[in-house]
Amino acid sequence: MVISCLLFIVSASLFSQKVVSLAPGITEIVFALGKGSSLVGVTKFCDYPDAAQKIKKVGGFLDINMEMLVTLAPDIILAYPEHSEKIAQLQLQAKTVTVRHGRLSELLQSIVDIGRALRSNNEAMRLVSDIQRKFRDVSSRVKGKRKVRTLIVAGRNSDELKNMYIVGNKDFINDILEIAGGVNAYEGDINYPSISLESLIFLKPDFIFEISAHYEGIPEEKIFDLWEPYKMIPAVANRRIRIIKGSHWLRPGPRVGLIAEELAGIFANRESSQ
Repeated sequence: MVISCLLFIVSASLFSQKVVSLAPGITEIVFALGKGSSLVGVTKFCDYPDAAQKIKKVGGFLDINMEMLVTLAPDIILAYPEHSEKIAQLQLQAKTVTVRHGRLSELLQSIVDIGRALRSNNEAMRLVSDIQRKFRDVSSRVKGKRKVRTLIVAGRNSDELKNMYIVGNKDFINDILEIAGGVNAYEGDINYPSISLESLIFLKPDFIFEISAHYEGIPEEKIFDLWEPYKMIPAVANRRIRIIKGSHWLRPGPRVGLIAEELAGIFANRESSQ
């Protein structure tokens, strides 16, 4: 009888984990590892896959509802370094797993770390292998082609080309850009530099990608109209402005291989239209 009870306790501890994810990219990784059912709390921005929308929300990315988080009594909290100060007080109540997400290499390592925490080591290695295979396929398709000088606008005023923030050279999107045959028109060291329109003109990108989620609901024609007067920019003169509304472009998660495929496809279409 005692042995049976012990076996039950050990079994429960091995297979029942209550997990909270504090970022959309982390949530996607958990689902990709087949552990979505273990999630008891996510952020209000965690909307993929659809099942994530049905999980209790613990606030936004940084405005975490600590009362809700405590009430959920998670066994594991999956977080980014940005959350460390906020969740420090919970380290005695739950295991906290902090993963980095800035560079592509850090993202791939985060999948391994999350897989280890959720006892899904094999699934994590398979997921990393699948992502790397997609990158190799994309890289082989663009090998030998001229690098496309690209600028990625991560945010700006929705109604004007002001307060622009662009993706720098130390971001996972930049790493994917290079795999897909592009090169960042910005060569500085700031992660997300704020640049003026004059500076952007000076960078002379051949392609401009707008990836801010704030453009949802704004007609694409209005966005193109903002750029239209600046034909001294090669991307504008050649009508190579792309508005990206897919959430995966903003998330360091398991869909990064799709970003590389989409980028390579866009660059390939440019060549075929010349």
